[in-house]
Amino acid sequence: MNAARRMLVLGAAMGAAAAMAEWAKPVADPSAWRPALDDLFPRAFPRWRADEGAEMLVRPTRETAREEEGGLYDQVLQRTYVAADGARVMLLAAVGAEQSAGLQLHRPEVCYPGNGFRVEDLHGDTLQAAERRIPCTRLLASRPGRSEPVTYWTVLGQRVVADAGEFRARQLHFGLRRRLLDGMLVRVSSLDSDREAAYALHTRFAAALAQALAPRARDKVLGVVAEGRA
Repeated sequence: MNAARRMLVLGAAMGAAAAMAEWAKPVADPSAWRPALDDLFPRAFPRWRADEGAEMLVRPTRETAREEEGGLYDQVLQRTYVAADGARVMLLAAVGAEQSAGLQLHRPEVCYPGNGFRVEDLHGDTLQAAERRIPCTRLLASRPGRSEPVTYWTVLGQRVVADAGEFRARQLHFGLRRRLLDGMLVRVSSLDSDREAAYALHTRFAAALAQALAPRARDKVLGVVAEGRA
């Protein structure tokens, strides 16, 4: 085979490989519902309301939060809610529209230490909300002068995911089928030296929030708990 023919064969092989790689690349579902987080989470619901003054102290929600969050998220929402009895809960919700293997949701046990907190009491638990049991993770983040119990859960493709291992397995499962799923992390926290009381408060808040959400929004925020793999 002369040099010219070898170059043609090599070029054709490279073109075919590039085309195959492009075909195999996972793609996001264009029909997926991606509401603005400001609209998805109500500002007020029975016994709870958003603290408008506190919102002035946190960054606003952005349609594109990739630069602020290291390329992880499309939207980030931060709010502080106040209960009728004066209890306060901080809510953070973050959405990544294309949860590929390189685009993981940033878990509190990873991001809090990066901000100078010590993380302890890390354990799995279950939230009871809107007649569903939601696998969640709880932890205590602390540093001098601040004790912040945290409860969070993750949803991938409207399926609530219990832990990081299951999250990655589900990503891989759909990635091999050329599908990218939307991911959401919902974090609830409060300032309290009594972590058990704080966890109970988080459960009450999540239950009240769940009841205030429309069914479609409830599945988006809380995920659908299902047996087996979807």
